[in-house]
Amino acid sequence: MINSSGKEKSRLEILYDGYYYDVTDFVRRHPGGREIIGFFTYPNEDATLPIQQFHARSLDKVNGIMRTLKRRQMEDIPEISSKDKEIQTRNNVLTEDFTKLYLELKAEGLFHPSYFHVAWRLIEMLFLGFLGFYVITHHSNHWIKILGCFILAMAQGRAGWLMHEGGHFSLTGNPKVDRSLQVYIMGIFVGISGILWRRHHNLHHAMTQRIGKDSDLDASPIFLFNINMLDAPNQANHLLYRYQLWFLPFLGPIVALYYIIWESWRYLLKYRVGQEIFSIGIYYLIVYWIGFWPWIFTNCISVSYLHFNFGLSHTHLPVTDKPTHWVEHGLVHTADVDQRPWCDWWMGYLNYQIEHHLFPTMPQFRNKLAVDRVRAFANKHGLPYYVYSYREAVMRMVYNMWDVTQQVKQLPRN
Repeated sequence: MINSSGKEKSRLEILYDGYYYDVTDFVRRHPGGREIIGFFTYPNEDATLPIQQFHARSLDKVNGIMRTLKRRQMEDIPEISSKDKEIQTRNNVLTEDFTKLYLELKAEGLFHPSYFHVAWRLIEMLFLGFLGFYVITHHSNHWIKILGCFILAMAQGRAGWLMHEGGHFSLTGNPKVDRSLQVYIMGIFVGISGILWRRHHNLHHAMTQRIGKDSDLDASPIFLFNINMLDAPNQANHLLYRYQLWFLPFLGPIVALYYIIWESWRYLLKYRVGQEIFSIGIYYLIVYWIGFWPWIFTNCISVSYLHFNFGLSHTHLPVTDKPTHWVEHGLVHTADVDQRPWCDWWMGYLNYQIEHHLFPTMPQFRNKLAVDRVRAFANKHGLPYYVYSYREAVMRMVYNMWDVTQQVKQLPRN
């Protein structure tokens, strides 16, 4: 592994709050997985803001762990070029201004949870779930059963938005409670391991649209969101890449079923996570009661709904393989969608994706209250702040996949 000075070394270090910390032994014990820390042990990566924002609910605990690690003072790079010095100065200003903005929003209560809001969304999810289940299991008419599948799929969609917030500890603000809520919501309604999902999703948040690091960006060998993601020229022969737009309605559900049936159980049996095995067991009881084909149809609807909306804020934006300031990275590679009430409900508040990526532990229904100041922050520092209408975001996502397909077809085939 290469350390912060760019030389071969057996020890791993991350830069946090002005110090290089030796995390060689801690990497294996990191609850979020060793990959996320490993990403920040490479040169020119600063883990200060990602750590502060990911662990905003438990920063005292994090700082306590940091104090147990060996550290050394960050030293100025000798003979630094004027260009690099300018970037360094700019990054310091970005960090200072962003920290000031974060503390202002925190002081105004934007990170405080609302138990009423959480209860209302849980009731909505449970109501739709019970209604869909009842309609499917108590009616023999096929058209009514199909209606029940749509209702149950919407319940799964609402569960998807809720479990996402639980994974960020932004529901109740208590990490233990939110972790349990995520595990049960994800397990019972979606049938996937919450812990496994959380580990993958944290990689996405840490390095959004980074080639080789963002787990959401790397959808191979099923989808290709950017031509730069091709591992080898001979992948131009890949049938799915050449016709991915036409396969899109079918492949999303197939991938989801793969994670439900194989990936989650493989992970749970390996680590023996009893709480998750119990919750996913309930999911399979529900599958047994509603029947195989209603289950398949319901999953096709819910997965399409969730994945389609997840893709609106990232897949059509640029990718990179270079380190950047974490805040700049979030603004350049993330977009908001239709900042209006109907879209808030339809996308589970993920239409405020910029605010969510900058402040992942902020309750997402409060993201809208930070919009004006985040936009002003971006303008002040000459950074983009993308906001698209829902229709425009859909068209950009579809056109991007079409464009990538055309680029693949133009590559020489072996």
